[in-house]
Amino acid sequence: MNLFTQTVLVVGRITTSGVQMLGTGFLISNDGKIATTKHVINGDERNLVILSPKINDLNLYQDTIDNNCQPISVTVLEIDSFRDIAILKAEITYNGQLSILGSFDDISVGSGLSIFGFPHCTEGRRVLTLQQAELGAKILLECNSIKSKHGVVNVQSRPGQSGSMVYAQSINKIVGMLIGAFVPDNGGGISLGGINPRELHQTTHCVSVEYIQKMLR
Repeated sequence: MNLFTQTVLVVGRITTSGVQMLGTGFLISNDGKIATTKHVINGDERNLVILSPKINDLNLYQDTIDNNCQPISVTVLEIDSFRDIAILKAEITYNGQLSILGSFDDISVGSGLSIFGFPHCTEGRRVLTLQQAELGAKILLECNSIKSKHGVVNVQSRPGQSGSMVYAQSINKIVGMLIGAFVPDNGGGISLGGINPRELHQTTHCVSVEYIQKMLR
């Protein structure tokens, strides 16, 4: 599991006041390609960076007051707007063994999953966090008449986790990328302290990473 301290990364943007953390991404190639969601970068390539890892052991205490970071510039290689996927590229080389990209086809409903990301990094909290969940359902979501495979995981996701890696340890494959909590698309709703109460549930959607594989070909 400590491998993921080096391959799950914060995606951010350089601003006049420093680095604004936007969400999570993860390495998908040894030559520096990184997957995240389109909505994390808001489709905007300007001043995008990833932050170099700060720990190499998940059991280490992570100092939430330490704001030092080493940004690495990235460019946008490709975007799939229908599935909310963005492929970034950093001029780095990773010499370790990366996990294989799989699919939700490879596992069954009820299978255990490990989600690695940075919840609340959008609020300045940089803590690589492991959440354990189960695959609750396999669903097809439609965008502009294009249907895509997604998994529903029974965990509550928070801002900053978009782009998190969804890993199935039983088969040693990355099977999904976290997109976000399900929110009924019927308008209305309120905000309490910047939180939409309709998102406070354990119904989080993750897109199958088979679509990331296709973007790499």
